[in-house]
Amino acid sequence: MITIRRADEKGADGCDPKPGILFFINDLAMGGAERTLVSLVNNIRRFRPVIALIQPVTDLVGELRPEIEVVSLNSGRGAGRGRRGTMLLETPALVRNAVALRRIAAVTGCGTISTFLNRSHTIALTAKLAFARELAVVINVHEVLSDHLAIHFAPWERHVMRRFITSTFPRADGVITVASSVTEDLVANFGIPPGRIRVAHNPVDLDRIRRAGEHSPAGLETGGNVIVAVGRLVQLKGFDLLIRALARLPARLDARLLLIGEGPERDALGALAAKLGVSDRVRFLGALANPWQYMSRGRVLAVPSRTEAFPNVIGEALALSVPVVAARCSGGVAEYLDDGRCGVLVPPDDPDRLAAALETVLTDNALRDRITHAGRRRVAGFDLPAAVARYEDLIGQISGHRDRPSPQSVPVAPLPADEGVTA
Repeated sequence: MITIRRADEKGADGCDPKPGILFFINDLAMGGAERTLVSLVNNIRRFRPVIALIQPVTDLVGELRPEIEVVSLNSGRGAGRGRRGTMLLETPALVRNAVALRRIAAVTGCGTISTFLNRSHTIALTAKLAFARELAVVINVHEVLSDHLAIHFAPWERHVMRRFITSTFPRADGVITVASSVTEDLVANFGIPPGRIRVAHNPVDLDRIRRAGEHSPAGLETGGNVIVAVGRLVQLKGFDLLIRALARLPARLDARLLLIGEGPERDALGALAAKLGVSDRVRFLGALANPWQYMSRGRVLAVPSRTEAFPNVIGEALALSVPVVAARCSGGVAEYLDDGRCGVLVPPDDPDRLAAALETVLTDNALRDRITHAGRRRVAGFDLPAAVARYEDLIGQISGHRDRPSPQSVPVAPLPADEGVTA
């Protein structure tokens, strides 16, 4: 167990009687699921949240309330984000991480583990089923899992993971999904009983986003026909399609593209922009703590993804009254945009249709006014207080407010030496 930040370092009194919930995720790099977790733990009041990471990537730790403890299963030596999920199929690493997670739950007094993203699901379910049946495990599914397996796993890995999911998810204490389409995928493709699943949409911190959007970006000309896109620079986000669409827009629009995010496709996307003759109209801004100051000044937000569950960036754009053009790559995208009533939906993997939709939104002021007005109404239903209250209700119902016994009363197998360091 690697302690990244102790709760008492910034004034926690150590006497919080509320039930402990261990929020478990790959890391706290900048990403949609990671920001959702931060929003939840910062605003939960009925429980005492503790965060456990698989790897100590801590970009968002500074945004947490000071009394929230953060620990990591691994030191991070020689580890990176890598290709998602591969290490979970390596039995020694899986067992080692499951034992470490069980120990963290005991030491922190958390009787419930709330998991985010596929790696954490696998480790937590292994810990519960192999080592600690008394733990309550709540699976939070932020991906369309059938798409996730198809994209990130080789065929043989996909087969192993599919069998793991179908056999273990029903044995979790509960499953929470971010969208109805994610629920439908679990039921149709993995045989998860629908009665075991609840939907809780990601919270949108409307006040924070709008305040952050009022800041003026330094050193960047804004205004005009600026298209903004936000996300990891990976193939599934479809930013190559967006650059191709930009090249198809009429020159009279003088459209420019701001890409916010980092990832392995950065060089390939830059090369594509140069090949298509639009590199002078594409700017890569990297990962930003405040992407909303740029989003708020965009004329349109583009979501050209090849797969999504219920992308936070759509809600953030709606909160900022920025019209959205998105690929109908999943039911979750259509659900967020109310089937096109508060945004423009286009077929996935179609740069021509994407370009046409962008041109329409950039030039049709009546359409812009209509969809942004509808968008503001739509996102109000996901505002932070109501979304957090629903999540707390679901966690309470599923876990039964379970507490762990004190660590002295729980026999825990020793960890390898490099896992027992306190930093």
